[in-house]
Order: sequence, then C-alpha cells, then structure tokens
Amino acid sequence: MPDFDQLQTLPIPGLADYHCHCDYSADAEGSIDEYCQAAIIRGLAELCFTTHYCEEWSIDYSDNYIRTDGEVKRASPDLLARYVDDVRAANEKYYPRGLSVKLGVELGYFKGCEESYAKLHERYGFDYLLCGIHSVEGKSFFVKDDMLKLYESSPGRMVEHYMEAVISAANSRLFDTIAHLMYYLRIVPRILGDEIRTAHESLLREVFKALIATDTAIEINTSGIRHGVGHYFPPVEVVNAAKKAGVAVTYLGSDAHKPEQVGFEFEAASSLVPSSITVCED
Repeated sequence: MPDFDQLQTLPIPGLADYHCHCDYSADAEGSIDEYCQAAIIRGLAELCFTTHYCEEWSIDYSDNYIRTDGEVKRASPDLLARYVDDVRAANEKYYPRGLSVKLGVELGYFKGCEESYAKLHERYGFDYLLCGIHSVEGKSFFVKDDMLKLYESSPGRMVEHYMEAVISAANSRLFDTIAHLMYYLRIVPRILGDEIRTAHESLLREVFKALIATDTAIEINTSGIRHGVGHYFPPVEVVNAAKKAGVAVTYLGSDAHKPEQVGFEFEAASSLVPSSITVCED
C-alpha cells in the first residue's frame, strides 16, 4: 500500500502532473485509483497517466511490456484497451471531486515508429502523446557495454544522435511533448565521462528550431532530483534557454512510478511553468 502519510498538500493550487506511470507500466507500482488519491491529497487539479508503450523490439526493456491482471506481457495495441478504459473511468469518478484525469501514453521513440503510433492514436484518441527517447542507434543508453562500444572514442557523437532523434520526433508532428529532454544525463556521464554534460550546447539551436516549427513542447521532468542527478530534465539553464527561444514549456511531470511520487518537487519547479490550470468545477 502507498504511504500516503508522507504526502503534503502543495502550497500552489491548480497544478497538473502530466507524467505518471501506474502499474500498467511494467516498471511501476500502484493502481490508477491510488495515484488519483495521491493527487487529491497533493491538491493537484489535473493528473495525466502516461503508461509506457514501445515497439522497438531490438531492445528488450520494460517499455516494451504492459502489466494486466498482474501479468507482464509484450506490448501490443490490444493490451492498451483496459488501460484506456480504466483511465477514462477514473476521470468520471474523480472529476466531481475536483481532479481531472487525462489519458496519455509515453511512446518510446525509434526510427520508423511513426506510422504504427499514429494508428494507435487514431484507435484510442489519447489526450496527450509524450515522446520518450530512451535509446540511440537502437541501443539503450542504460546499457553500459553498448554505450562504450558505440561512443567511447567520441562521447559527443552520442549526444548528436540523441538530438537528431529529438528533431526527428518533432518533425513527425505526432507528439505533444518531448519527455525528459536530455534524459541521458541520468546515466551516460558515468559511462562516457563528464564531457557528455556540455556536448549539447552547440546542438540546441537546431533542436529548438524544430520544436518551435512543429509546436512540440518540452516538459520539466522533476525525476532527476529523485534519482540523485541533482537537476531536472532538462536542466534549468536549458529550460530557460528554450523558453527564451520560444519553445513551449507546458507541463510539469513527476515521472512518478509510485503513487507517493505524484507531484514530486513541484513546490520548486512550479515557477518554471504557467502558474495554474482551471480547477474542475462541481
């Protein structure tokens, strides 16, 4: 059971958490109801579920699986049906209590995914499509041996490949938001060295141009604090540069994988996004 006792009401009303993984995600725990209860305790006005979904079969990681009835199965469009129904039902249940519940999905991006994901969106009518980039050149950047094999002699090339994927995802015009921009900073510096931390600087201008041209937003993902990285994804200086360039920075995302993590670090991060949304009416 979630430890709701540790949750405190946020001091700023009307906030939204647009990146949450309930137990339909293979790497998360806690039911949709438990997340909604946590959101109400936190005083959120809106909660968007973004379960993982990926069809990059060359990589065997948790995004490629969906949990239903306690059983983890390889992701398929049909397996999302119950998730969709349960999130929609949660909105009916919790909207009268002041919590709007949105149906989203975090789609693992890879070359050639666009047609399949467009069909998925047409089938289910998601409120929100979040683009999660967790790999480059068909290799997860959480796999040390793969990163060393590909980039040990040229760490900056890894960042170039990542930013190229961001631009391609934006140019597809499929996604509302790029999830946790520069998420590779969670692990890759420990593999390839600190050179990786500044390799993005010469690349951001073209990334921002693509995001602006396609009306693709970025989120402020607070999970980096929880993971001990010491900053959001992307770091605040990149957030500020993006906003100055005209990129939409629309939502906070806790990237919660447990109900207790809903709205994590929003007290501080809320100053970086529009102040509030319209709270549900009775």
